[in-house]
Amino acid sequence: MTGTTSEKTLRFGVIGAGRMGSIHIENVLSTRFTSVTAVITVVEQEKAWVRETIPGAKIHESYDEFVRDPEVDAVIICSPNFLHEEHFIKALQNGKHVFCEKPLSIDSSIAWKMYNESLKYPDLKVACAFPRRFVDSYKDARAAIAAGEIGEVINVRSQTTDLYDPSPAFSNYIKTSGGIFVDCNIHDLDAALYLIGKDVTPTTAYGTGTTEVFPQFKAWGDVDNSFGLVNFTEGVVVSVHGSRDNAHGHHSCTEVNGTKGRILINGEPRHRNIDISSANGTKMTAADTQMVLFSEAYRNEIIAFRDWVLFDTTDHGFNLKDAAKAVSMGEQLQKSLRTGEIAKIELAA
Repeated sequence: MTGTTSEKTLRFGVIGAGRMGSIHIENVLSTRFTSVTAVITVVEQEKAWVRETIPGAKIHESYDEFVRDPEVDAVIICSPNFLHEEHFIKALQNGKHVFCEKPLSIDSSIAWKMYNESLKYPDLKVACAFPRRFVDSYKDARAAIAAGEIGEVINVRSQTTDLYDPSPAFSNYIKTSGGIFVDCNIHDLDAALYLIGKDVTPTTAYGTGTTEVFPQFKAWGDVDNSFGLVNFTEGVVVSVHGSRDNAHGHHSCTEVNGTKGRILINGEPRHRNIDISSANGTKMTAADTQMVLFSEAYRNEIIAFRDWVLFDTTDHGFNLKDAAKAVSMGEQLQKSLRTGEIAKIELAA
């Protein structure tokens, strides 16, 4: 809420101070009416960074102690995916608002359990973080679609393609990531739900892909390039593409086709709006990662969560039911990829 004044401060406790935890901490520290009062981590390097960055913050090693901290109003969950359920539910049980990194889980039954658990606490604000909901171009596209500018949505085509990373650490990460559809394309699945803007119901999923660049992924039931198709009861079709081997950098883009027109978001993989022309032709600068491309969106989602908690805004952009749906879709796309068959999507709510 631009220009807002407040006598209240939203005090965050952050679970994990690694890649995503540090991004959220830095954004909280640069946002009015928010503070970081506690962090839980067992990693010595992260503890040292927290001491240097937030001298007054408590550093916990016990989650039960952390979640009972009376100086924490809301928790930011940046722990590994398999710990989300425990951290999420215990936070609610201890009266904390929850801001959880995506995905809720790599298991749809757990994701829906988390969603249904959140309904028991109507006084608490509970969100799953998907940054594209807080990118101006996506927000503008959603508003145009809601206003009927392209008619009824027929198809959403979205992609998340990441810069090539040959490091052993990256391959080790893939083993436990849940698969490309759940780890990578879940951004596209949620973006599609956000842009459609209605409570639509996915029914079937078909996923396929290739392992030409990272052949080792095949042994883990995964691919380096994914292609997925999801059908909905309402007649909408969502198609997604993911890649782990972009040579030119990260490129997220989304196209929405309607009965009266089309919207293309981030069609060119620009980091900055600059073209460099020479005798060798014209080139643009792409971002290396999603965190770079959508850096402002990560701060915007913290601001939106703050305003939801402190000022009870209704247009915050978060949708936990969509977050659970995205897991269901990603899980069944991954199942289809591994079996070669069309998978049925069943929602647990």
